Amino acid sequence: MAALIEKMDSKRAAGGDDLKGRLADHYDVIKRPNDLVRITQVSAHHFRVNTLTPYQPDDSVMPTFKIVKSQFLHVEDKQGELVITDQTRH
Repeated sequence: MAALIEKMDSKRAAGGDDLKGRLADHYDVIKRPNDLVRITQVSAHHFRVNTLTPYQPDDSVMPTFKIVKSQFLHVEDKQGELVITDQTRH
């Protein structure tokens, strides 16, 4: 099983611009109550966002999650505003 390790660069550690945190706050407001949102930072301004919803198959004892939406986003901070551009290929 692969492990994901997130490293904080010195700019984020020093309290600099935290795009991932602001993006997480944005999705926390717009998601449905039982959904989970997984945000992975790919580069300085590119993020992979997966929205997962719980469901329980008939033959399962425990509920599982399935991805209902997957996006590749470009996120910028322009004059204090969070600018999100969906770059997902359809």
